[in-house]
Amino acid sequence: MPTKLIDVFLRDEYLRSYSIALGFVNAPIFDQDYVDRARIQMQADGWSADEVQQARFVVRDEER
Repeated sequence: MPTKLIDVFLRDEYLRSYSIALGFVNAPIFDQDYVDRARIQMQADGWSADEVQQARFVVRDEER
């Protein structure tokens, strides 16, 4: 299952990293798919819609 780490920054400050695993098997997966999931997780963690909108995301491969 493809997994990436998404580093989240707000106002040039590092907030946290999310480990996102996508369950798509027979479909192309793009970095934006991971960012969309990280945005959903940020909202679930209590960040406001404005903060989620302003956040910057860096997608990187998860080290094993």
